[in-house]
Amino acid sequence: MTLPEGVEKTSVRKPNGKVYTYYYWNPGRGTDREGERIKLPHADTQPVAFWAEVERRKKSEPTTYPPGSIGDLIARYRRSDEFTRLSEGTRSNYEVTMRRFESHDTWGMVAVKDLTPLAAQTARDAMKETPVMANQMLSVGRTIWDWAIPLDLAKINPFDKVKDFDIPDRGHVPWPSWVIDHVRAHAWPDLVRMTRLGVMTCQRGSDLIRMGPEHRDRNGLWCRPKKTRKRRRAFHIPLATADALELDRWAETPVTFTNSRWLKPIDRFRKDLYLYSPKGAQYTADGLRARWGRWLADTPEGRVICRRWKEWVGAQVKKYDWDIDPDDADHPTIHGLRGTGILARSEEGYEVDQIANDIGMSRQNVEHYMRFRDQMKVGADGQKRLRLVNKED
Repeated sequence: MTLPEGVEKTSVRKPNGKVYTYYYWNPGRGTDREGERIKLPHADTQPVAFWAEVERRKKSEPTTYPPGSIGDLIARYRRSDEFTRLSEGTRSNYEVTMRRFESHDTWGMVAVKDLTPLAAQTARDAMKETPVMANQMLSVGRTIWDWAIPLDLAKINPFDKVKDFDIPDRGHVPWPSWVIDHVRAHAWPDLVRMTRLGVMTCQRGSDLIRMGPEHRDRNGLWCRPKKTRKRRRAFHIPLATADALELDRWAETPVTFTNSRWLKPIDRFRKDLYLYSPKGAQYTADGLRARWGRWLADTPEGRVICRRWKEWVGAQVKKYDWDIDPDDADHPTIHGLRGTGILARSEEGYEVDQIANDIGMSRQNVEHYMRFRDQMKVGADGQKRLRLVNKED
């Protein structure tokens, strides 16, 4: 089969000898216009989907942009160190906006010098039904044009004077004590570790999965967050004595995993990580979320948490008029452990500035979670009336 222009075919031989073939949309391959290649449906096993996607991309994405155009600017930024140094997740988020900018249906063929603040504001207003995405568009635009101005690729930043949409003060709900207790008593052992590590460090799941004994030092743990590593160095998180001793125990103790399909429990141990899967593999951020989601959905104990959580959150929203992330209405999220840890430090008597300094978070973000402080105490007391008794299921 003769491949259409813009399609790249790649064959990979695996260690077992099998050869796998992949197809990608990569119209600028081998030139200074080459960007991130996009996987296509398989031409042999999904020919209808393959040709439909190729035709769609041919019509929607020009393969060349005139010098000085916004499409050309986006292509240059995509190849820059400024962009490639970003984390994979951040690049993926940026690409959503960058593809919108470079489309010939929007600004791709427009000269950079012709983009005005009014045009940027009009684009923002067209996205008013999705204010988070609209603000993301403005943020990415500011970043790219700030990069371009010193290189003389742009003269002004048209996004600077356009204000973000006001968005409700949403945040992932911290876990009250009854959730922590139930998870520690009933969850899979790696998830119990995740809960303890998340509360003691107040870090994102993407950072919990990279922590290991090599980061332990004195009375705490060194961390350089993956999401913000471009602009900040590692910082030292001081830990309570009991938490520090627990990490030292993990560094020497295997995790015992059980499964109804196994003849007997299996011990796994990694000397370089605190969290790892039943196969002894390092988690990805998505993998850890999937593992947490499976426990919530597939086990009686997990379903108890979800049912009780919905009752509790519903009562909190009604009483305090909470405006929360949609995921938090259904189940406790891993990200909510950050707030749990912040509230735990507050209950120990630490002030906002000290907490911010200890966990590497801005004062504003700490205060964002502190707004739950008094309400969470009420929520924890109220939960005594919703006792988690398995016999109710």
